[in-house]
Amino acid sequence: MLWPLLCMVTFFAAAVQSALGFGFGLIAVAGFLILFDSVQAIQIVIILTFIMSLAHYPKLKAHSSKALLKPLIISCCFGFPIGIWIYLTLDLMLIKLIVASLIIGLSVQSFTALYLAKKAVQVATKQSINTVKTSFIGIIAGAMASALAMPGPIVMLYLNNQRLAKDQVRALMSGFFIFAYLGALLFQSLLVGISAQTWQQAFWLLPFALIGTYLGHLASKRISQHYFQQLVLIILILSGVFMLLNI
Repeated sequence: MLWPLLCMVTFFAAAVQSALGFGFGLIAVAGFLILFDSVQAIQIVIILTFIMSLAHYPKLKAHSSKALLKPLIISCCFGFPIGIWIYLTLDLMLIKLIVASLIIGLSVQSFTALYLAKKAVQVATKQSINTVKTSFIGIIAGAMASALAMPGPIVMLYLNNQRLAKDQVRALMSGFFIFAYLGALLFQSLLVGISAQTWQQAFWLLPFALIGTYLGHLASKRISQHYFQQLVLIILILSGVFMLLNI
């Protein structure tokens, strides 16, 4: 029964990520930690998300903003070592608690940003970007990538607060994930070690991840800007509650 559940979680999480720009880490880490009951789940998510992002980014590249993506990528490097320290220091139960608490906190902030801040949708330009704030977000995301395979929530919250168009958000997230998960994968491989079994399990799940990515991309075309922002909030809330109930 374990593998059918893993395949279902992988497919659903990949479809959500492709449609919204994030969500695979939130859903898959929560599900995999329960099903595997091991931090090995985090390494599998890192491998799958990196490959998925490579496959998906070319379809969205035209909507990306280099002015916003560049500081996120550069600052992300400084967060990787912090995340590895967290990964090596904390036990599984504490990692689960951190993930659940983080997601719930982000959900509350996302609610405030979505329903109380009334801003028009805009396009990110070099003049409109706060480089210091963007870099700070990148550092946190880098730590979350190498520790928990979850750089997406903090970056998504930041981009959502900027009120960017959904395709630009999805393009930025996909481009950022390529670098963030590559860095996380290298740090995990060199400083922690990834077993042959972990690689094998990741590649067995890869077809379900790629199919979910393709169908999620098709579904995104039917999601309006208004519902896009609502779905982001819903995924954050449900993922946080799900993790909290299974600690």
